[in-house]
Amino acid sequence: MRKLTKNRVIKFIRDNGGYFGIIGAISMALSAVISYFLNSSVNHSFNIVSYAVSDLVSGPMISSVIFTVGILISSFSQIPTYISLINYFKYKESSIILFKVIVLSSLISVISHNILSLVPLNRNVLPLFLTHGIAAGIHYVVGSVSLILIGIIELLKIMSSKILVVISFISGALYSMVWIRYFISLIVGKPDILMNNSIQWFTLAGIILWSLFHGIFLIKAKKRDFDNTRI
Repeated sequence: MRKLTKNRVIKFIRDNGGYFGIIGAISMALSAVISYFLNSSVNHSFNIVSYAVSDLVSGPMISSVIFTVGILISSFSQIPTYISLINYFKYKESSIILFKVIVLSSLISVISHNILSLVPLNRNVLPLFLTHGIAAGIHYVVGSVSLILIGIIELLKIMSSKILVVISFISGALYSMVWIRYFISLIVGKPDILMNNSIQWFTLAGIILWSLFHGIFLIKAKKRDFDNTRI
């Protein structure tokens, strides 16, 4: 009975990853937009250049709660979305090594994003600040690898949905720019708070679109033959 229940849960997650992708995209977008306007209403200097995405939790309490809940929902929604996408790749990708790299990098990216979502950015509390910073670094580095490799497989295997390829490559490039920026700031000794943070916001927009379009693709792919699926 337990095995049967477990198999049903796994099948449900695998078959409905597309819906979770859309839920995650909507949750992330709404929470970010609402929190941004709540922060800017009490801090008129709040903007995407001077403040990082993580600073959305530093505003009014309601803003912090909304953004945290939204990010948590989107973060955990990524798990079934990645499972569904990887399950699809399992039947498309002939390179075992490339497939294993995508699985491992996607898993680490999701786990680090969950930690990033659970641990708020608080520059006044060193353990929280370090945990958040390390999780963010791992998420962006491994996430860039995962997104770019997914884009490569989509380019080679999903001939009918080029928009997925474009979004994956752009999101992967934006992820790379985030962690490269942090790396350069450490090398040159320039404090992160003095750097332009707009790239983080573009990255957020990129991953929202990535989740949305891949969610739509997976839903359509479930209803018809994968090879003929378009978005």
